[in-house]
Amino acid sequence: MKKHIYIVFILLLVKSTIGQQNYTLKQAQDYAIANNQNAKNADLDIQIAEKKVWEMTASGLPQISASGEFKNFIDIPTSVLPANTFNPSAPADELVGIQFGTNYNVTGTIQVNQLLFSGNYLVGLQAAKTYTSLSQQLKDKSEQDIRSNVANAYYTVLVLEKNVQTLDSTLLKIKELYKTTQILVDNKVMESTNASQLKLSVLQVENGISRVKSQLEVSKSLLKMEMGMDLSSPITLTDLYTDITASAVNYGEEKFSTENNIDYKLLETQYKLNELSYKNTKANYLPSLAAFFSHQQNALRNDFSFFDGEKDWFPTTLWGLSLNIPIFSSGQRAAQVSQAKLEMEKTQNTLDQLSKGLTLQMIQASSSYNSAKGVYETQKTAVTVAKEILEST
Repeated sequence: MKKHIYIVFILLLVKSTIGQQNYTLKQAQDYAIANNQNAKNADLDIQIAEKKVWEMTASGLPQISASGEFKNFIDIPTSVLPANTFNPSAPADELVGIQFGTNYNVTGTIQVNQLLFSGNYLVGLQAAKTYTSLSQQLKDKSEQDIRSNVANAYYTVLVLEKNVQTLDSTLLKIKELYKTTQILVDNKVMESTNASQLKLSVLQVENGISRVKSQLEVSKSLLKMEMGMDLSSPITLTDLYTDITASAVNYGEEKFSTENNIDYKLLETQYKLNELSYKNTKANYLPSLAAFFSHQQNALRNDFSFFDGEKDWFPTTLWGLSLNIPIFSSGQRAAQVSQAKLEMEKTQNTLDQLSKGLTLQMIQASSSYNSAKGVYETQKTAVTVAKEILEST
């Protein structure tokens, strides 16, 4: 009988834990990196950037195309020639119409193009690779933001859970005081208003507990959304409330560097792209050279007999070079170069401003942290003193 009871107990314990998911902060952040939609999109952006690099590279490699054309001339084109070309006795001003061509024409063409030199192409390759680097940095920023959002939501839940515990403990103490005070009131030792005030406090704390529990449920849903979890899935946080302060003990001890900030890195990459844009517009002054090869087969028939292997197809084959030399654009290219250079200067100014702003944010954050830490230590001492007073009372 005891064996059966033990088995039933184990089954109930297992059932109660099925579907329950326990997470430390790090586990919650790692789960979010793997499941958050923004993180997934950042991975896709990197893949897109890699495809763009190949797209740009392939534009300078051989390009092969084929085409076909079928024509049925209802009226064959007519050319006009002087009649005395065929009849010397014809008047000099007499013209005669002659049709040249066939009723049916089929043309098949294959063409190969190869870029030999283009300054824009060379700069474009560099820009495509820089764009890939930018996509990776955007992914890093996305992961950083996700980890930060998950941490904020995680700690908010821990704080609210601690609030619920504190309020539950407070409610228990107030109820005990109310019970004791009511006895003193019944024995005419104290005024009834004292008991009424404590009863009001009980109601206020109960309402406070209800509000905090409601906030706790909302905060858990927010945490699950940041993690990319199903909002209906249960979740339990395994880190302790005290871990919040313990994890921040060494805050601000490391030397701050704006160059390590992801936003600064992104703006640096933007400056590189602006620099490449400047080089690209300057490359518009350079000539471009391309080679081409074309082979064409023509079938000319007065009847639809293109599948007759005995009849001739007439080839046309050629190759050549195409050179494009920019000479004069009425100042258009000069204006484009000037604009690109000004964009570089704007980005550099923004970099300088961001560096100062990040340093100021660091100073403010360090000050806020030290201030909050001082308040926290003071409140811990106040709680200890309050407990001593309560026990004495």
